[in-house]
Amino acid sequence: MKKRILWLGLSFLLVTALVLTACGEVVPGEQKEEEEEEEEEEIPPTTLPAGMGIIEIRVTDPPPPGVKTANVTLTKIEVHKAGAEQEMEQEQSIGNNQTPEQEQQQTQQGEGEWITIIDYETTFNLFEIIEEAAILGSENVTAGKYTQIRMEVIKVEGLTSDNTTYVATVPSGKLKIVRPFEVKDGATTILTLDFDGDKSLTMTGKGKFFFKPVIRLQVESSSSPANGEDTTPPVIDLEGVTEGQVIVTPETATPVFSASDDTDPDPAITATLNGDPFISGTEVSEVGEYELEVTATDASDNEAEVKISFEIVAEFEDNTPPVITLEGVTEDQVIATPETVTPVFSVSDDTDPDPAITATLNGDPFTSGTEVSEVGEYELEVKATDASDNEAEVKISFEIVSE
Repeated sequence: MKKRILWLGLSFLLVTALVLTACGEVVPGEQKEEEEEEEEEEIPPTTLPAGMGIIEIRVTDPPPPGVKTANVTLTKIEVHKAGAEQEMEQEQSIGNNQTPEQEQQQTQQGEGEWITIIDYETTFNLFEIIEEAAILGSENVTAGKYTQIRMEVIKVEGLTSDNTTYVATVPSGKLKIVRPFEVKDGATTILTLDFDGDKSLTMTGKGKFFFKPVIRLQVESSSSPANGEDTTPPVIDLEGVTEGQVIVTPETATPVFSASDDTDPDPAITATLNGDPFISGTEVSEVGEYELEVTATDASDNEAEVKISFEIVAEFEDNTPPVITLEGVTEDQVIATPETVTPVFSVSDDTDPDPAITATLNGDPFTSGTEVSEVGEYELEVKATDASDNEAEVKISFEIVSE
């Protein structure tokens, strides 16, 4: 199946005089020797100014069965240029991830800057981008070292196979991929955001959709420095598991990795899983938390490193309803004035930290902790629902009589 590629171009400002270069990008498998193949799909312009950069966004798999369309709306696509101190650290350790706290601290200290590539909404259909290419946009930025790319997912909606409209829940609209890369003067840097559509858009047993992007980032440079010195690290390709992925048994993880380099045909590659040597293609099935570290080194001692964490958890289906606690009144209690009653209720759940709870007193909405003093017969009904739609209900009757 031919993949559709979303292109996002980055043009880079040069410190020296501008020089125009010709750089052609051809989709693998589509190159023809005869020039008369005019029906071939043409992607991005083949002539780029010196320092031009291109970001490719590729979708590897279609969404899950039962879905006809899946429209993803993105906005605010940015790249982060490293500050002086970050550039030094990047030289020493390529591929180290930053924690959100480190990123925030560096921003406050003025380290580096975020550069906006797209500041408007753009929508694409996961099904349509399997076949054709589309250009998202481009922007001039300064050549140098960069640390990461981020964007915002605004909404995901579409049609199921029976033409029912759905809107997917996006737990976190912020999407950030941390991996250092460098943009050289006169070279084209290609960042490939490889979406795994099948894992990104999931459907629950109750017909609800969730969009949690699962993406691999690949970095590639189309040319080496003018002096011929190889300063480009190898490119590590990791499949079978993604950063932060949670795998539910009986499913397992089988990380498969390889390394490629623009000058070294056989870069060295090693890996560890939780500190122990690990071989590509080995199945991981035991419940637990894991950190996989893959390192590659080329003949010029350029080093690349990828670290990801994932977890395997035991299969669990929440069928347990919330627990309602009711105090201050009991079933069939009779209260004689001037005494009053003050029902107080709460709810807890073993998996949902904040289940919904409502109550009525004789059919009217009732708030926990409200005093009831008027003479009469009462029926209090309290209901609670957790995130898995398990429900609980408590009903009691009581009476207030004149002394």
